[in-house]
Amino acid sequence: MRKNRYVTLLYLTFRSLNAFEVLLLSAILALAVASFVIKGSFGFNACMAAVGAILGVFCVVLGAKGSMANWLFGIVEAFIHIYICFCTHMYGDFLQRLFYNLPMQFFGWKQWGKRRRHDDTARIRTRYMTWKQRAWTLFAVVVATLLLGVFLLQFGPWLVEIITQTFTRFGWGEVVFKTLKLDYDTQSQLWLDSFTTVMSIITMWVSVKAYVEQWYMWLMINVAYIAMWLMSDSVFSFMTTAKYCVYLINSFYGIYMWNKLSKEEL
Repeated sequence: MRKNRYVTLLYLTFRSLNAFEVLLLSAILALAVASFVIKGSFGFNACMAAVGAILGVFCVVLGAKGSMANWLFGIVEAFIHIYICFCTHMYGDFLQRLFYNLPMQFFGWKQWGKRRRHDDTARIRTRYMTWKQRAWTLFAVVVATLLLGVFLLQFGPWLVEIITQTFTRFGWGEVVFKTLKLDYDTQSQLWLDSFTTVMSIITMWVSVKAYVEQWYMWLMINVAYIAMWLMSDSVFSFMTTAKYCVYLINSFYGIYMWNKLSKEEL
């Protein structure tokens, strides 16, 4: 009986995990579970959030490994996150996930499939960007971050107020945006938020194209997130900062693995 190709892919992926990858997975899973328990909520939505966090963990680690299976976990996690954002009225994040992150999971699966190695590792052939591509990417990040930051400074509160009034008028409930906020603790948080939002969108595209440079970009994103959450006095800041510290470690591992994969013979 012929095995399903997705089952085979998952089998090859988990069989090839090394001790460091298992340790990294365990560390992030422990943080996800700890955060879930600390919140003290065990309803359906809380369980969905925990499952989404765990699937997100596998995406991060398997992505660093260069495994195609990361997109399988990413697709399921994207659907869960869309549901959570809708239920919690985080419509800004909801729209980004629905119209960008989710389609990119399918696109990433297709693109990485073209670069899959002809062996039993379920990994892909990585590559480097040209200096021209790097320059254009840097230009796009800087310009988009400045534009979004200025927009948030000048029109953010006004836009949030208009959207909130509209949702209230139609009885759709409270609306919350991850990026559009009225209560940044410092202006530095606003600029870090703008940077991480723009950088995450652009880095997702770089990841889909299987460029090694994505891991240097994720490294900067994680550093920015850590700085942003260290400035926050939120009750969730400790666990969130700890999570991004582990993601930061994974970024270094991704840099190491993808540089190594790019030099390996096919």
